[in-house]
Amino acid sequence: MRNRTCTTLAVAITALGLLLGGLTAAPALHAADKPAAAGKISKKVMKPLKAGLDLANEGKFPEAEAELRAADSIEDKTPFEQFQIDELLGFVALKQAKYKDAALLYERGLDSGFLPAEQVNDRLRLLAQLYFQPDLRDLNKVITYGKRWLEAAGTRDPVMVGLVGQASYFNDDFSAAANYMKEATAGAVAAGEKPEENWLLILQNSYGKLKNDPGVIDATVDLVRYYPRKEHWITLSSSLLRAASTKELEILQVFRLLYVVDAMDSADDFTEAASVALRSGSPGEALKFIERGYATKVLDTSGDKQKSQQLLEDSRRQVADDRKTLPQFEKEAKAAKVGEADVKLGEAFLSYDQPAKAIEAIQRGIAKGGVKSLDDANLSLGRAFLAAGDRAGAAKAFGLVSKPDYSLLVQLWKIYTAQQP
Repeated sequence: MRNRTCTTLAVAITALGLLLGGLTAAPALHAADKPAAAGKISKKVMKPLKAGLDLANEGKFPEAEAELRAADSIEDKTPFEQFQIDELLGFVALKQAKYKDAALLYERGLDSGFLPAEQVNDRLRLLAQLYFQPDLRDLNKVITYGKRWLEAAGTRDPVMVGLVGQASYFNDDFSAAANYMKEATAGAVAAGEKPEENWLLILQNSYGKLKNDPGVIDATVDLVRYYPRKEHWITLSSSLLRAASTKELEILQVFRLLYVVDAMDSADDFTEAASVALRSGSPGEALKFIERGYATKVLDTSGDKQKSQQLLEDSRRQVADDRKTLPQFEKEAKAAKVGEADVKLGEAFLSYDQPAKAIEAIQRGIAKGGVKSLDDANLSLGRAFLAAGDRAGAAKAFGLVSKPDYSLLVQLWKIYTAQQP
């Protein structure tokens, strides 16, 4: 059995496109919401300040910075004049990717008391995003400004909730990270949008740090739902096989899913799946499992090579025998009064890539009654419909499976079915 944990976390830094998207022109000089004297700008400050503003609007940011530094060097400036200089310098710094300078200047502007009230929320958002940049990383400030924005804005924007969640994760507050990322994910889904993969990865890893196995599973299910890559399916395989425990039929059902989603990646996967299939009387599936192991070169380079070769030979021999007896078995199954033999016949047809015959046989068996496990029969019927390209039929069959032990397996089959063209 494999022992997978969480997917390796590789969190992308918040794109600065979010920061710069609305900053296409230098900010206009503010009129202070203060007494008249506080809002005046002296001529000696105005000249370099206006020159810097004009240059910034022309996209000449180094030249603009030089003029603004000249303004900043003037002595006896009023607090309002300093605010105006800081605002323009912050913009110019941001445009030159001088994020540390931009953050300090914009932070000073926020604290000055001169920033117009309608701009405060945007400033909080900008500072939260700036302080998450790699060369400026200050997680406490990201969390502080992000939470202030969420409170002030009166909205739970998934992007900002996710940003605070990322900062909480890297700040080792895994409980807070899980809560924020769960909220961000739910918010995106409610808005009809796909949650960011990084949010789900942080949610998954946060639950892992908290030893919350059900949480890890839920997060990983969402990962395969929205980002159905092999590594996410592999992460889930451990939970599926652990749930199956020593029940061979359930183990085989798990490997049937892992085979279809291409989540078998170790020698043990292929040899165990083939062994269980042979013991369950399904040599066609056993041969598929073991041949996939060789096709991917896994069994050529790892595992017990003698065991693998023996399984290949046994599978080929039993398939040859099975194919010879299949016509007679079909006659006997059709003549039987109960449907168990028809279901087994259908599974054999499916293992030999004959889904139409598989569907016919399994449906006939279910209709007759007397099937040992309707849940397993419907799982096989769903797989047959999928192989035949009938998504609706597959979804209906999977929806009839009610066994609690199969709840996660069925959920994943439904997700996979919905993803098919």
